[in-house]
Amino acid sequence: MPITPERIISALKSERAAAQIGLAFKVLSTRRQGELTLIAAEPVRDGRRSSALDESLEDSKAVWFGDLPGRGKVVAVDPDRGELALKYVSGPLPEVDSRVTLYPEDFLTPLIELWDTPCHLKKAAKLLKRAKAPAAFESKPLPAEFNQLRARQSEAVSLPLSRVGLLHGPPGTGKTYTIGGMIAYLLTRFPDCKILVSGPTNTAVDSALLSADDWLQKIGREDLRETMKRIGSRFETSKFSGRNHLLPSGVYAASVEVGLLESEEPSKTDIEKYVIWKEKLAEARKRLKADIAYTCSQSRLIAITTNSFFRHFDDIPKGWHFALADEASQIPLPAALMVASKAHCVTFAGDPKQLAPIVQTDDISAGTILGKTAFDVFKEAPSVFLNEQSRMCQGVCDVVSHTFYDDQLIVCQKAARDVAWKKDRSPWFLNGREMPRVMIDDRAGEATWSKKYNGKIRYQSAEIIAAMIDELLGSYAEPEDIMILTPFRAQRELIRGMLGRGGRRNIKVSTVHRAQGSEKKIVIFDPVDAGSSFLNSDTGRRLINVAASRAQAHFVLLTGPADMRNQFITRIAERSRAIWDRRGDYASPLRVRLRSA
Repeated sequence: MPITPERIISALKSERAAAQIGLAFKVLSTRRQGELTLIAAEPVRDGRRSSALDESLEDSKAVWFGDLPGRGKVVAVDPDRGELALKYVSGPLPEVDSRVTLYPEDFLTPLIELWDTPCHLKKAAKLLKRAKAPAAFESKPLPAEFNQLRARQSEAVSLPLSRVGLLHGPPGTGKTYTIGGMIAYLLTRFPDCKILVSGPTNTAVDSALLSADDWLQKIGREDLRETMKRIGSRFETSKFSGRNHLLPSGVYAASVEVGLLESEEPSKTDIEKYVIWKEKLAEARKRLKADIAYTCSQSRLIAITTNSFFRHFDDIPKGWHFALADEASQIPLPAALMVASKAHCVTFAGDPKQLAPIVQTDDISAGTILGKTAFDVFKEAPSVFLNEQSRMCQGVCDVVSHTFYDDQLIVCQKAARDVAWKKDRSPWFLNGREMPRVMIDDRAGEATWSKKYNGKIRYQSAEIIAAMIDELLGSYAEPEDIMILTPFRAQRELIRGMLGRGGRRNIKVSTVHRAQGSEKKIVIFDPVDAGSSFLNSDTGRRLINVAASRAQAHFVLLTGPADMRNQFITRIAERSRAIWDRRGDYASPLRVRLRSA
């Protein structure tokens, strides 16, 4: 079935309806503390959407119904205590065992309103036919100052000259570095061009802008650095220290204030102090906002997140020559088309084999549209696949490339010859034995459902992880070298609690979704329930790929019997056995001594 504007609008409205159902929590206790109402709660699992109690729920609206209804705003969430902190409460407090429903902030309405506006709809819909259009500008040999780019990176710099271009950037291949080179090339080759840079996260937008700034400094074009501006109030202020030229007039002083406040973040154990701090930070961030129309008129490049872009769409004037959308594999098609509608040429950069757009609706037709990205609909457009990576050591790269990238991904030869690079990825030795780069501990057991954590957990694998951390610390790695990943928030909280009780609170434990863009010397991955249909799906493939490709020196995979029913886990295991399971050093599987042993 063809993609039409009508189907796009219907899909967006279906997604908004799903998001507005709300998240239900059972009230365990309530109390007042100063101006705050504190509610201890646990998620309700009754076939509707449910969510773990975490910081993503901050700024949600809280509502409770019944004979004595009430409402308030969630100003803080303490996952360790399982508490919601509310302000602006109206009505009596909710009763114990009653339900509180949380409604997160609505980000979809601005995009829906754009698709409901005929002139915007027409421009965005036209893009579906743009892939086969001839190049807008002639491709020329790159100037000498761009010679430091790798072969595929050099090829990619010319992608923006096409009406639509696709940059496939697997992990560690220098995608952000290449985007910076693209921007520098466009600004120097076309003196009057205007460039729009966008992405789904502040991190993606900040990284692209800072990369461009570095490139312009590197090639001696200091004059162009001041023509680029960051729009928005949620950027990471510490990254712009010494780069006030990238911020609109008057914003830098406010960013310094925000940075100072962020460095003073108090513990949530004093929840009143924490909420006062958070409100001060929110007020300070308001002063980061600039006159968007004026900033656009005075700049050759603006960098803005997609959510901010849609909210301020009509404030951003026409006349953009190039649009660059980073992390485009996470931008749903309707959003990607609307971003591209502002410019004559658009380049989408990302990795379609990693995280995809998050879709909540149960409507299959709507989910089909919202699950698509520019990489799905513009397959005939000019594209470049960056094939050389410098994050993963040879062994990890081999397994990731074979399992997820059809053996196309290789280690950059320049990195492989670099002594410091190899030292940073030196192998781990356990009991005098050099450990394989991809290790599998098959004692993880089976997953169970936890009412306490409202999700799937695996206690045995958490125990193995705790023992492994004890072995690693001091002998091979420092806390900052290690990252523990799992697809399930419930397992994340279980592992955090177990490590915390053992005095290991400084180890990073994260869900896979939140780890995109990060990397560590050693990554431990607990899939918990890899045999499930969820992790055997395309979504599961992407999650497992993200987890494995965060590792620089070692990737440790915890498995139980059911996990080996997962086709991607099986491929990783088979490839690692083919490389390391041989007589001698790698004859027996990884084993660490458990605390109970």
